[in-house]
Amino acid sequence: MVIMVKLYKILFTGRIHGVGFRYAVSSYAKSHHFIGTVRNIPDGVEVIINNKDFLKNFNSPILSRVESQTIEEITIVGAKFKDFKIIGSEF
Repeated sequence: MVIMVKLYKILFTGRIHGVGFRYAVSSYAKSHHFIGTVRNIPDGVEVIINNKDFLKNFNSPILSRVESQTIEEITIVGAKFKDFKIIGSEF
């Protein structure tokens, strides 16, 4: 049996590297029992999460400046998320 999971990919761009952005995302996600991942990518920060309502009350760190955010629904085959994790950067 193939397991398909509906998730959301959120891409944040702006001044978000080196300001604790991933840690703020992780802390907020864990406190709301969301599952998924966050990582730095060359163009910003990518969040894969199980709930699009993540954006409703998330406050970015004071030193960050989000210039844009995009969200898209994605389906991942065989995903095995159990909690929320910060994963290694892409670059």
